[in-house]
Amino acid sequence: MFKKHLLALVCICISPAVIANPSVPQPSNTISYNLFLIPNHTVDKTVSTISNQLKQQQLASLYSQGFLPHITLYLTEYPTNNLNSLKQQAQQLANQWHRFDLTLDHIQRTKGNWLMLDVNNTPELQRLADTAAIMAAPLRTMDPKIPTWVSHYPEKLAAFQRYGSPNVFTNFEPHITLLAQSDPHKLTQFMTNYGDQFQPVHFKALGIGIAAVNSNGQAKAVIASYSFPK
Repeated sequence: MFKKHLLALVCICISPAVIANPSVPQPSNTISYNLFLIPNHTVDKTVSTISNQLKQQQLASLYSQGFLPHITLYLTEYPTNNLNSLKQQAQQLANQWHRFDLTLDHIQRTKGNWLMLDVNNTPELQRLADTAAIMAAPLRTMDPKIPTWVSHYPEKLAAFQRYGSPNVFTNFEPHITLLAQSDPHKLTQFMTNYGDQFQPVHFKALGIGIAAVNSNGQAKAVIASYSFPK
């Protein structure tokens, strides 16, 4: 029932103009921006601990390379001249929200040998991600480049082709990326020694940030951040 209502919301709020259409000419000057949830320091400490555990298996975490722990709400490509509009939308959304509690649930190894720290989805987090996509999607470019990992997930490919991002609406799976594609044997050893023993950690969502990201959706610097009212 929830999915039916959510799909109805999508159909109402996402106009045909924001659905990808390869025939529409696109500006060449585009960049990928991540609209993401900013967690409190508890997440940074947890990711730092996992990073040290990964180091024991000769795996260099994204955190150890200077990338920021974050929870993506909506990630896609935009014309560079739409950044100010994206900032306005992010600030408006943050002002409408409030701080709320979430949980780092478990560590997951993906089909493509990435490593994720999954966040337990809640109705409030889902609503925030849905609203972020609805507000930001009209600003995006209409033919963003498809990430290679999406080919492993047909349902996410369909979402990407429609909304410009694979992890949206019914496909939203909140997480923090710990490793991009990595050595399968080392990942197996890590999961046996550490990953499978991970215990849930509670934290608080503090606000919304914007960052320019690389081809793996990762960022080292925040362009703008907007705190939720307390």
